[in-house]
Amino acid sequence: MNDHPVFAVVGHPNKGKSSVVAALTQNDQVKISPVSGTTRVSQRFALKLDNKTVFELVDTPGFQRASKCLAWLNDGHVTADQRPERVRAFLESFSGQEKFIDEVELLTPIIEGAGIIYVIDGSLPYSPEYETEMEILRWSGSPRLALINPIGGDQYVEQWQQALNQYFSLVRVFDPLHASFDQHLQLLRTFGQLDTHKTAAFDHAIEELERYRQLKLKQAARIIVETLYNLITYQQSNSHLERLAKDKLAAVMPDEIAQFNRQLNKMEREGQQQLEALFLYHQLEADSSRLKVHQSELMDVTQWSFWGLDKKQLVVVSAGAGAAIGLLADAGLGGTSLMTGVVSGGFVGGLSGWFGVDWLKDKLPAWMPFNNETHLLGPVNDSNFSFVVLGRALSHARAMLARSHADQNKLSIDHESANAMQSLALKDQVRLLKQCRQLQRDGLQVKASEKLRDWVFQQLVDHK
Repeated sequence: MNDHPVFAVVGHPNKGKSSVVAALTQNDQVKISPVSGTTRVSQRFALKLDNKTVFELVDTPGFQRASKCLAWLNDGHVTADQRPERVRAFLESFSGQEKFIDEVELLTPIIEGAGIIYVIDGSLPYSPEYETEMEILRWSGSPRLALINPIGGDQYVEQWQQALNQYFSLVRVFDPLHASFDQHLQLLRTFGQLDTHKTAAFDHAIEELERYRQLKLKQAARIIVETLYNLITYQQSNSHLERLAKDKLAAVMPDEIAQFNRQLNKMEREGQQQLEALFLYHQLEADSSRLKVHQSELMDVTQWSFWGLDKKQLVVVSAGAGAAIGLLADAGLGGTSLMTGVVSGGFVGGLSGWFGVDWLKDKLPAWMPFNNETHLLGPVNDSNFSFVVLGRALSHARAMLARSHADQNKLSIDHESANAMQSLALKDQVRLLKQCRQLQRDGLQVKASEKLRDWVFQQLVDHK
């Protein structure tokens, strides 16, 4: 006998049963397919906290021969109190046989004590053919909940509710692809009502899930700030460049900068993968092309104003943070994309040791910063870079947090989320820039790192 609740997720083929299982157990490895009959053998999936099972869902095949199954059950006089035993007799008669293989797989966990979650598609009209399935489930005598899954819309939900209320003690509408965390908790409370012996266990589980959510958001904030630090402090060195003649450096620098870009993208993706693993996403595509805004490299300046601050904002914020940068030199920007001149300044400034100070100084506009202290490429000295990294990280995290484990589409980010950094209050932008500079200068152990983690955590908590 299980010490945790078990529910069999049943219904007609291709009505979203596996999607419900994936969403509620937070498991994106549940096999989901639009092809009818993908699930042929019952599979068990559990939601666990601290390695302790909260509840277990059994993903079952759909009914295939419901009418003939019910006809067999009705063969002979069977009173209401004898119906569960009649279902058990059906299983004993056809277990291991091909004739009712789907019905046997479906009904076995129910007769063994599982509650019933019956899933239907609320975008299709009610049909009496479903009454056969519902009648078989009623024969089992197990506690029953019906979930209306609006796969293609909710135009027939009311019609379904009226019919389902006659067969099920509880009826709920649940969209496994778009349900929020709060809606998941609401459904767990419904499970507690369905199995009254486990109500206290579900109440405790809900409290634990809410606590875990907060802990995971704190861990997510830590990962984001650590990734930020890695990106804003990254430097690249290649010893053979120092031996090249100055007139040959210009030919090889595009490849060096491309490599620098690739490494930044790799580090960013590694941070994203840590977040995905934290929230139990195992099947998200690993390459950056799955994000709509990732058609170009992270350092492509055409994307910088999209993810960070726009030109006017950056001038004001940098001035407020005590920045000594030449963003007002419009001649350097040439009226093109926001960071063209500044990004070049960050890169070329880091190359002064390779090219030689005098040679380099002649090539730079007066407002562009440079140094002669290192042979390293990087770190990126541009003030907007931290905003770009934070904006992208928050957009990815928010899209992932809003995503259902049943969703198998590519992860996408909406433009409103991507522009989050530009919509911040000026005082918050100035404070963030100061903290990012302190982080870059002093490392992850400083107070600025803690304040950044607190800010990121709050952004994730407040996002709905």
